[in-house]
Amino acid sequence: MYPYADKTYLHAKIHALRDQFLKRGDYLEIINAKDAHLAFPGLISETDAQDHIRTKGIIFRNQIEQILRLVEANNSYRDLFLGFLRFFEANNFRLLLAKAFGRKMVIRQWYDITPYNELERDLLDREITLKGFNALVAGTYLEPVISDDGPHNYEEFESRIDFCVSASFLGFSKKILFSQRRIFNEIMLMRLVLLKILWSRRLEVNYGWDDTRILSHMDFLFDLIRGVNVREELIINIEKMLERELDRRLRVMESSDTVPEVSDIENELEKYFRSYISKIFSKDFHSIYCVISYLWLVYYQIQNLFRIIEGFRFNVPPEIVYDRIICEG
Repeated sequence: MYPYADKTYLHAKIHALRDQFLKRGDYLEIINAKDAHLAFPGLISETDAQDHIRTKGIIFRNQIEQILRLVEANNSYRDLFLGFLRFFEANNFRLLLAKAFGRKMVIRQWYDITPYNELERDLLDREITLKGFNALVAGTYLEPVISDDGPHNYEEFESRIDFCVSASFLGFSKKILFSQRRIFNEIMLMRLVLLKILWSRRLEVNYGWDDTRILSHMDFLFDLIRGVNVREELIINIEKMLERELDRRLRVMESSDTVPEVSDIENELEKYFRSYISKIFSKDFHSIYCVISYLWLVYYQIQNLFRIIEGFRFNVPPEIVYDRIICEG
């Protein structure tokens, strides 16, 4: 490792990188033109453009290029950047588990985070039993996903992966000074409570789970939330605030005769969280605010671009794709 950037340099670079994010008008232009080349001229060839999976793979590597460089740029933030990359690798593990459970996956997208990956792409071509996953993730951040007493179905695995990768990311707080830890935990607490609301709704509506089963399964996440070491009152207030904001947004949808689905709930929660991290980006130049906010902004831009390309692939009406874009004006 050859660290070359002190924190001041790194924060200045991240502030400069923020100006390169696509704006709402940019997304609209790409969607209307049905052409990803507008966003990345010269990056995607005509041949690549015919293969939507390959196009997304190229765009993904392009979007995380700066983060891959930043991993080695500063020792202080190295584990934070690595932890962030794991949010994408978690999708690879979901894909492998879905295959093991015999679930039909319309999109077999692999997120290439080499050289920092725990899972190899060629695993997609292997037949892995559920027992085989124990050895596959032993000693990695994904090991807690699989325990002796479960999970036993894909739905439990799917949510537990989210919880475990969040736990891995949250672990970074133990490696930073108290003043920075407070900021990091403030942001992560918001994210974890959002995850609690999201998965509670998804397990209830999509999978028909009752409250008792949901609460039991989400003990892992509740432990994470309590582990942030803040007053119980603050956790309750954040959850109430998110629920109020969600209800307000859903009422707006219902007023236009739209019946909200779980995907709508998730999209509105993500829109709110992105708005939150965008506002705190420049709260304190010398703090971790800009670093963690930048990572989440990268996350949302990747999600936006993938939604657009999937919209092209499945001929989704432009207005529907546009409504799913999570960005600022």
